[in-house]
Amino acid sequence: MPVATVMSQGGAIPAILMERPAAALIARLQGLTETQELQNEDAARLWLQVLPAPSGWFGTADEARAHVKRTHLAAPILPGKIVQDAREQLGLSRAAFASRLGMGGNDNTRHKSIFEIETEALHKSSGRARILNPNAVERLKALMAEYELDLAAK
Repeated sequence: MPVATVMSQGGAIPAILMERPAAALIARLQGLTETQELQNEDAARLWLQVLPAPSGWFGTADEARAHVKRTHLAAPILPGKIVQDAREQLGLSRAAFASRLGMGGNDNTRHKSIFEIETEALHKSSGRARILNPNAVERLKALMAEYELDLAAK
């Protein structure tokens, strides 16, 4: 029985949905408030891939549980210098880089976010340095692998 785990960007849609057949699962996904138009299973799978972890489409509940468990493992915290080096290797502006990592907002907001991560600027409220969230780290790893680049400081 197909299973979909759904986490929206804002956390408004935490859901675990199971339906048989796949078309019924797509129809349930379509009923969620933040869902885009899903024409078929491939479109549903692609939409779920861009959502925060542990979102995904799975063949069984056991596969979904294993995926959720993997997402709870600690994600590496990348130093700002490594983030900057990766962005420069890719030849992207800060705004374009942030967009490729799934960060929202306008170009100015995305630019500022990456600048603060690269310079390890401190949050005003927490006093902690800004870091890439685990989903962005995973997207960065995939992006670097796609272009056969090394995710390490020069």
